[in-house]
Amino acid sequence: MAKENKEVNYVALVEALIFSSKNKIKKETLLKITGLNVGQLEQLIEYLKIQYQKENSGVALKSYDEHYVFQTKEIYSDYIEELFDITRVASLSTAAMETLAIVAYRQPVTRSEIEEIRGVRVAQTLNTLAKYDLIEELGRKETVGNPIIYGTTNQFLEYLDINNLEQLPEIERVEKLFAKEIEAVEEEKQKSNNNLG
Repeated sequence: MAKENKEVNYVALVEALIFSSKNKIKKETLLKITGLNVGQLEQLIEYLKIQYQKENSGVALKSYDEHYVFQTKEIYSDYIEELFDITRVASLSTAAMETLAIVAYRQPVTRSEIEEIRGVRVAQTLNTLAKYDLIEELGRKETVGNPIIYGTTNQFLEYLDINNLEQLPEIERVEKLFAKEIEAVEEEKQKSNNNLG
């Protein structure tokens, strides 16, 4: 069906397209449908983001690696979970977080490369991360055995509330955070062992 040739409110059109999309909508899709250029679209997106940041709105417009989506604001998440009985991504174990960090910073990376860094088997951990849609198979490495290579997903960006991988914190900062986390876990184990003894 042909589009009617009449004045279009592009702010409303972009808003409607993002709202109507089942998943995140790609920037290139918006450009194709609206006929806007990149600068015009980015200006409209920025305008919409500002409008939705206002306190009287329960939703926000988020962008993840040139994909756009409307999401409810974090402040209302408990109420929404109660309404829909949503199961959120469980708190990841230290092992899962370490594995996820390796995938994020070393991608594309194979299971054996991750295991070499961590010093333990990670097959189950990779399955867990894939189940939560934080990592995905990117293909196979052109080497002996053609092992699967892994990378992070848009869901991973959403989970960390960042727009793209360039916004990941520096690796040194992450290593310090993990060191503190591991230290806390070890201290807890030591306390438990002392209480048993």
